[in-house]
Amino acid sequence: MRKKREEEEEKRENEIKTKLGLSADENYLCFSRMGGVGIIECSDCGHKEKIVCFTHGAYQCNIGRQCPNCYAFVVEYNESKKYHCFGDAEKDLVCRKCGTIIRKMEDSISKGRNEPLFCPKCHSARLHYHMIYIT
Repeated sequence: MRKKREEEEEKRENEIKTKLGLSADENYLCFSRMGGVGIIECSDCGHKEKIVCFTHGAYQCNIGRQCPNCYAFVVEYNESKKYHCFGDAEKDLVCRKCGTIIRKMEDSISKGRNEPLFCPKCHSARLHYHMIYIT
């Protein structure tokens, strides 16, 4: 059962890589595979940008997001009395670059954490992540 699930996951991942134009030995980034704060760097155009993937504290979690329209990176601040809380954001985000409304956490964090990330400049999926710190 476990082996079959791993094979299905590998097949799904290879389909995503093919769709993105990546070879079998290349990987794509997504927020679920990263943590903390770091620098993304595009292999195609050289664009570098500091991004927040996920940080947490006693009263606030910061969750990295990417605008589905222009691919700008934004941060979703989730202030709550709970520790390590997801799904409690009360407001939608607005992309600081293009103004696209990014739905509140209930509509987004569960659906977007495994989605490939793209370079905001050239829209390539060939990104590398260099962690600066993790919480």
